[in-house]
Amino acid sequence: MHTFSYAWQITIKTKKNMLDTISHRIVPSFKQTVEITGTLAGEPFAFSVTLLGQQYPQYLILGLGHQARWEQVLPAVKESESLRLKMVSDEGEMIAARVRLIHASHFPEKLLFVSYPEQGVVRPLRHSPRVLIDHPAQLQVEHMFPFILGKIVDMGLGGFGFETHQQVPSITDELLERQVKLHLRQDEDTKFELDGRVRMFKEQRPNVWHIGIKCALNSQECEDIVHYLTARRDVIDRLIKNDHSSESYSNNTLQA
Repeated sequence: MHTFSYAWQITIKTKKNMLDTISHRIVPSFKQTVEITGTLAGEPFAFSVTLLGQQYPQYLILGLGHQARWEQVLPAVKESESLRLKMVSDEGEMIAARVRLIHASHFPEKLLFVSYPEQGVVRPLRHSPRVLIDHPAQLQVEHMFPFILGKIVDMGLGGFGFETHQQVPSITDELLERQVKLHLRQDEDTKFELDGRVRMFKEQRPNVWHIGIKCALNSQECEDIVHYLTARRDVIDRLIKNDHSSESYSNNTLQA
């Protein structure tokens, strides 16, 4: 039996922020979290909202949770000297832009309508392309039992995307930044045990939880894994060469 165990050090890279057109990057998805920040009377504030929809190019619709204190949020947003929005796009980019409040409604739901940002700062969070994969896996979280059953949905030199249908929202706060071990089995003779750290956790779709696992792969480690999980040599070559010309591959493409 071949067992591969890689302990990867976390590496953080930064790129120079750039002003870019961002309207095409804002695509509301299920329960997409957005952070609103600003300053009021010289004091900074920040709170999380949910991107519910948009009317391009007029406004974005943001929803506040039932626990949000409307009497504190509304004055801060209305009178803020500099209101900013921050979110992660579907392309794995951090987007930050200035917005202004257009309208607010607290019944029947607490909603904020803010101007649709056309330009802002875009910072790539991923530094290598991702290959879409659909392969069963088990996630072992340090000091937690039992394992979380699910599957690998994408991978790249920076880490993996893991999805599960298990009910895990009760441990959301405990998962972030926790060390984990990902168990992959290709057949009875080949398995991988991959060490990493949880960097993101969200409900991707109803009852489907997505866990982003950060780890730094070198080319040989990445090639070993992709070789066993996919059958296309061109996919391996593109990933190892860090080619972004086509970052998404369907499951059918990955089959021989």
